[in-house]
Amino acid sequence: MYNAPKGANNMDIQTIQRAIDALPRHRLTHLPTPLQHCPRLSAALGGPQIWIKRDDLTGLAFGGNKSRYLEFTLAEATAQGCDAAVLSAVVQSNHCRQFAAACAQLGLKGVVVLRENDSIMGRRSPVQGNHLLDQLCGARIRFAPPEDIGKTIAEEVERLKEEGYKPFSGLSGLLSRVAYIQCALEIETQLRTAGIQADDVVIGSGGTSLAGLVAGFSLLGRSARFLGTPQSKMGQREGVSERIAQSAAEAAAHLGLECAPDPECIAVTDEYVGPGFGHLDRATLDSIRLLAQSEGIFVDPTYSGKGLACLIDQVRQGRFRDSENIVFVHTGGTPLLFAYGEALLD
Repeated sequence: MYNAPKGANNMDIQTIQRAIDALPRHRLTHLPTPLQHCPRLSAALGGPQIWIKRDDLTGLAFGGNKSRYLEFTLAEATAQGCDAAVLSAVVQSNHCRQFAAACAQLGLKGVVVLRENDSIMGRRSPVQGNHLLDQLCGARIRFAPPEDIGKTIAEEVERLKEEGYKPFSGLSGLLSRVAYIQCALEIETQLRTAGIQADDVVIGSGGTSLAGLVAGFSLLGRSARFLGTPQSKMGQREGVSERIAQSAAEAAAHLGLECAPDPECIAVTDEYVGPGFGHLDRATLDSIRLLAQSEGIFVDPTYSGKGLACLIDQVRQGRFRDSENIVFVHTGGTPLLFAYGEALLD
């Protein structure tokens, strides 16, 4: 672990970067991703200046935020001598798509256990979007209803052992937060180049990626406000800002660093989930179209699209001053557009 200087506060980028670089890591992405100014979207909304951090361009299998995670989580697996890994999520999972590609690149036996449900995200037929890409990358695929996921994962782990593999199935949420401290450092460098500061950061995440960004900005001594949007209704709304702040502090501590984010600067809302996880609503559809038609940038219907719907609505409600600079972190998900084709043309 990296040992930071005693009493270090408002750390410089190089100090934090050295702490990150001390961790095992596979370089799977093309970083830094661009920070793109969106003048036409900003003008269309008639509010603050909007900048998009293009983590849809991380480079691995159509990109996305999970590629950042996998650089660290799969490095932990290989550092332990594992030659196979298992991941489970919904059928159209962005994480599973990037996981399958990362396993292919690293020579790991990848197994994905895909959860079926009644949304487009949970359908195995027709084979398209992320589910198609999982198969092209050669991942072994198992399907299971939600109640059988744990049992199916255990079966696949045992199957891998019987086949002579040493499997890994504990992808670390803590390391995933560290990956977004790295993203925060990139944003800071890019903002300096542009000669501006971020007043607010908005992301289609109510957990891991959001906490990593909070940690990074806090370590740098930046006072931005954060707005996160989960993709499902929250089970416990009370204390969510405090939990994100704690998660951010834990990520910094994993690097041997200290930060104390202010929960008052963190907001998480599930008002933009719509009918439920994986279900497209009118606000998200309109937001996808507005960004595509003003800037030629595509967001997906389940993750970044919901976050963008939140940003657009909050601008229209007057949450942000016209003089402010807003960074919207695009977490990827482009292949999902093909799974939602008919719905997007409604």
